Amino acid sequence: MGVVLPDGMAPAAGGPQILASAATGIVDMIAALGGDPGRVFESVHVDAHCLDSPFNELSLAQYCQLFEEAARQTRYDNFGLRFGYGFKPKQLGAIGYMAVNSPTLAAALRNFCDYFPAHQQNTTMTLREERGLVYLDYRIEDGRIGRRRQDAELSIGMFCNIFWHALGRNWRPLEIHFEHPKPPDAREHEALYDTPVYFSQPFNSVVFRRSELDAIMPEPDSSLFSLLEPFMSGRCRRARPDDLVALVRQKIELQLQHGNPSIKKVASEIGMTSWTLHRRLHDLDVNFNDMVRGSRRDLGLRYVAEPHIPLTEIAFLLGYSELSAFSRAFRQWTGMAPARYRRQCLLARRLDRSDPPQN
Repeated sequence: MGVVLPDGMAPAAGGPQILASAATGIVDMIAALGGDPGRVFESVHVDAHCLDSPFNELSLAQYCQLFEEAARQTRYDNFGLRFGYGFKPKQLGAIGYMAVNSPTLAAALRNFCDYFPAHQQNTTMTLREERGLVYLDYRIEDGRIGRRRQDAELSIGMFCNIFWHALGRNWRPLEIHFEHPKPPDAREHEALYDTPVYFSQPFNSVVFRRSELDAIMPEPDSSLFSLLEPFMSGRCRRARPDDLVALVRQKIELQLQHGNPSIKKVASEIGMTSWTLHRRLHDLDVNFNDMVRGSRRDLGLRYVAEPHIPLTEIAFLLGYSELSAFSRAFRQWTGMAPARYRRQCLLARRLDRSDPPQN
């Protein structure tokens, strides 16, 4: 049948987890781009042997760091984009096999969303309809994982391969959305997908026609699906519940560009009253307003360190009405102007990249 279910799995570090199958092929791609896989794995404190079984688990934070570091060390900013574009559904392991062995594309995507917590925790994976179009939405809900562009781009590629499996390689999405700001050169994104690509969106999304959900999956194996379903259902039941602080931080980050996030709106989005959220955060010795200030500062530092994002756009993304207000806040955080901080980050990167690999 092509799938062997495990007797046991190697545990990951603490925090939300992801099955190691999602990194299948990363070693070969790093090497093909002239990088040193061992050095990349060592830099993020991940044991490469954890990829030996697709049922082993990785920390989701380390997984995201692994791909960010692979992009940095290979000097290929679109590492995740290319990785996901060539990633076949069955390489994802159990959840990929469940998708391709569903009877229709609609069933494949619904099963993919329903069982995604068994594959990857603290993540939103949903289908929604809006203005007659269907959106397959993906977003990591752990606000502590800041740098996740590579994960977003590789994940969208993985999802598109489910569509290509059902509809053929000539299929094109209507739009592709990414939650991160537009990178310095986005031409490869539109060239690969041959469709408009939008950045700084609420979700990472594949947008497509509703009629395409009726497509029949080629040669589905219902017996294989039946074999995998109990295993994935069990993992869903054992999936670690969302970390409240990480979830609140993620909601705060999404609201920042609209001004000051409110505890009332954040509480509503996660299904509780503002009083309950305040009490639960207080029990964890966390203050909501401190989280807002910390999120704005952390995002500001991260965005300013990216030379392709204009400072005026950063001010907008963080909810400032004008650049001067953002610049004043940035000086309070760092003691220097945003432009000076950016120059220092660029210099540090050049020095780091000129440092020869350690043997």
